[in-house]
Amino acid sequence: MRGPGGADASSRIGNGGIGAAAEAAVLLALAGAAWLLYGSVLRLWWTHDDFFHYHFLVRHSPFWYFLDLAADRQRPVLTPLLFFSLDVDRRLFGHDPYPFYFHNLLALCCCPAALYGALRPWLPRWWSAVGAWLFLIGPVTASLVLMVMVRHYIEVIVFAALAVVAWAGAVRRAPGAGVWGLAVLSAVLYFAACMAKEIAAPLAVLLPLLPAPRGGRALRLAERARLALPHAVALILYLGIRVAVLGDPFRGYGFVVTPSGLARLGLELPGKIAVETAGGRLSAAAVLFGAALVAGLLSLLLPPGRGAVLAGLALVLAALPVLPVSTLMEPRYAVPVWIVVAVAFAAGCARLATGERPGRRKIAVGLAIIACISGPWLNRQDWHRRFARVERMSAENRFIIAMKNGDVLRQPLTLAASLDELAWMKQAVYRRPPGGSWFQDDLYLCRHRGRLGRVWGYDEDQRRIVNLTRRIPALRARHCSAIRAEAPLRVSFRFTREGLFWELGPYREGTYRFVLRDGAEAFEMPRSAGFRLRAESLPLRVEYESPDGWVTYSPELRLRRGSSVRWSRP
Repeated sequence: MRGPGGADASSRIGNGGIGAAAEAAVLLALAGAAWLLYGSVLRLWWTHDDFFHYHFLVRHSPFWYFLDLAADRQRPVLTPLLFFSLDVDRRLFGHDPYPFYFHNLLALCCCPAALYGALRPWLPRWWSAVGAWLFLIGPVTASLVLMVMVRHYIEVIVFAALAVVAWAGAVRRAPGAGVWGLAVLSAVLYFAACMAKEIAAPLAVLLPLLPAPRGGRALRLAERARLALPHAVALILYLGIRVAVLGDPFRGYGFVVTPSGLARLGLELPGKIAVETAGGRLSAAAVLFGAALVAGLLSLLLPPGRGAVLAGLALVLAALPVLPVSTLMEPRYAVPVWIVVAVAFAAGCARLATGERPGRRKIAVGLAIIACISGPWLNRQDWHRRFARVERMSAENRFIIAMKNGDVLRQPLTLAASLDELAWMKQAVYRRPPGGSWFQDDLYLCRHRGRLGRVWGYDEDQRRIVNLTRRIPALRARHCSAIRAEAPLRVSFRFTREGLFWELGPYREGTYRFVLRDGAEAFEMPRSAGFRLRAESLPLRVEYESPDGWVTYSPELRLRRGSSVRWSRP
């Protein structure tokens, strides 16, 4: 049977079936690769801020995250969909962490598939798959699935990618043929992405600037802006809610950032993001991967044109939401920029491959192969290191649940505030009797010379908690002998209404920590920063650890709000 123009209708149907099967195969392959790469997270227990989030859910009325967004104004975040997602797991599965990690992993499996779908209107199948694959194997992407508390960084990608898919459908449609229905659907998905995490907010600016999808109508900018009106309404609604709940729509949390400090952070942010995307350290895999990415990006940026301007704007908009919180950089902060880089690389290689000279296509394919092969190499290097750290936290936290009076845990990695929440969870959720303590800095051994009880710690080789009681004298001697009591050290504190600000020196290399309660608590801190605190006073020591292995401490400094403290040695 032949259709209009003599074309074979059955042939077209067959080709469409093959195309649909190929698309389904790519989607399944991306989801399956995500499961294979990161499935080991199902072995983990609660870590990081999971205890705080769990406590936060159970102490509020049901569905407060939708009905009373300002339930806790002291918490300067607006992520109701995160709490909804976690609450669904809690109500279905209680306090078993396995379903929470399963949910995380399943959501991450959807991310590359959704990103692939968002790229297909503009790029051929091969290059769309390259962009989705690069996103999946990035070290910053790997960091997301390890922490239940950052699930919103995963789900925001799914919502935002689906918003782009709906937008492309609206642009492709003929006027009046369901255009506004798709535009509104895109805006609803965009609003959901914003309510998951604010990093999606800049998407409303980018959508009307995107080029016409392949085979779509070439709309003028004014027409695209008109079609983006629902997104503008969604953005205004989101910002209005954010102001009503938080007061300042651009306020960060944790570290305080002054206007002058914001400029400094802006200059430092590109370097910090580059470090995170390289897996936190220089390696042969990172160099090879980075070189391929740079070459692919240059093929989009040079010669300068509309694509270069759009890519540059997307990079800036992706970095802006994380700028206020980048004082102490976390891998997840680099995720928005990493998505732009993965997409821009695929678009640049696709542009390079469309040239008339056959050599250009070979270069594009070669760059893609190098990136797609060196990326997993880097991913596995980074994953083993990152997973080992979280696996240790998981083992330590599980052990704390079983600790009894007289048990002491040495150097747990989880922050002290989260350990306090774990102590609450131990009694209120797991119905275990109180008992046990911990210390996070070995200064505790030097300050407490008597018998501590049964001391336990994590053994990296055995990957489990072991009894360290007999080794304590040797550990004490090693740390105490490494202390240089007269080494130069300089600290300056200002404790204002806005927060605690400090300058530490004189060393630029090495690690600074704030140590509380003789080492029971310890926090790594940057040399210069500010942090929001609710407490009116804070006694602490400043510790400096040299790259050569020696350490030094300040005396205990008693900081009070409204005062300044300066101390130096000699």
